[in-house]
Amino acid sequence: MSNSSLFNLDECSLSNDLWPDFINKIGFIKAKLAVRQSLDLQSMQGSNLTIPVLILETCGTALIKANSVKTYIGLSYLDQGMVLIFSSKIKAIQLLRDN
Repeated sequence: MSNSSLFNLDECSLSNDLWPDFINKIGFIKAKLAVRQSLDLQSMQGSNLTIPVLILETCGTALIKANSVKTYIGLSYLDQGMVLIFSSKIKAIQLLRDN
């Protein structure tokens, strides 16, 4: 599992634009595939203590401690099928629920 310090959430702003901008950049099918790969990583190597992260600039994926996300965003519960979208370029995050 990736260390949470790689994703310094304190330096990030919350955004509602990362997902639509990502779709506009690479297309809906590829964006959906990237989310699916993040969720696959979670199901193969994660636990209820982790949440998958989709790194927009590389379409890479990692796992982060769910408590870090809960503390920063202020949610008390993260559901299965949730992915944290992360942009290192603009230092922003968005929580996405895959349906």
